[in-house]
Amino acid sequence: MTGDEADAPVRALRPLGSAKAEPHSIRPRGLSVDLTGGSVGVLVRVSREGRKHDNLLLLGEPHGATAETLAGLLPDAHVLAPSIDDLGWPQRSRAARDTTAHAVVELMDHFSVERAVLVGTERGADLAVAVAAAHPERVGALVLVNGGLGDAQLADDDGSSSRDALAGLRVPVAFLFGGAVAETNGYTPSSVSATTSWLRHVDAQEVAEGQHDRFDEQSIAVVADIVESQFASVRARAAHPATGSHRIIAPDDDER
Repeated sequence: MTGDEADAPVRALRPLGSAKAEPHSIRPRGLSVDLTGGSVGVLVRVSREGRKHDNLLLLGEPHGATAETLAGLLPDAHVLAPSIDDLGWPQRSRAARDTTAHAVVELMDHFSVERAVLVGTERGADLAVAVAAAHPERVGALVLVNGGLGDAQLADDDGSSSRDALAGLRVPVAFLFGGAVAETNGYTPSSVSATTSWLRHVDAQEVAEGQHDRFDEQSIAVVADIVESQFASVRARAAHPATGSHRIIAPDDDER
């Protein structure tokens, strides 16, 4: 694999029919992890079958439904889903954003996760971008859902937004939008196309076009397919000498 291939954008942006929930997969369980800035609630599912690069970090889902569904669709994945409210997100100052991004990395360190695919939903998408911008070596790929393209209202105190951060990233990025949330956030096919036209590493897709009530169902299937394809890509990039080594979550790490 060449360096150019390692930085190739996400391509699998449509449901492939491969993501099917495993009826007997282990569900995530809630833990409280003490970080430098305080305790953070996190849903954790450590797979005993997963390979060392199959790490999924979900940011933005407060009730755990998305984490549980993705865990069922990706039974071999190690899943972490921290509370972004406990992390103090969203933040308006650059310093506070950097601090929160570091807290996410500290959480990854707690579970010995060297690199993960980050899935950010709505306001959590901006946090996913912030983590990738501050710690690109810890992120294999980004999947952003209805957020993260740079809402001007979420710009920090020097006027920079996640859109500016996205421009400097070299990890592959998939952006999914649709449903009522997309309308509220101003994401339309034309507006998204205008933004992503100059972000070559960002591939975008509208999900459940015209069927707002099916967005959650369809988008999570697409997310699972993208994450699975990115696990394979991350494993391939890890084989490249410039990538470095990675560690795995040990099955007993969540019992510290």
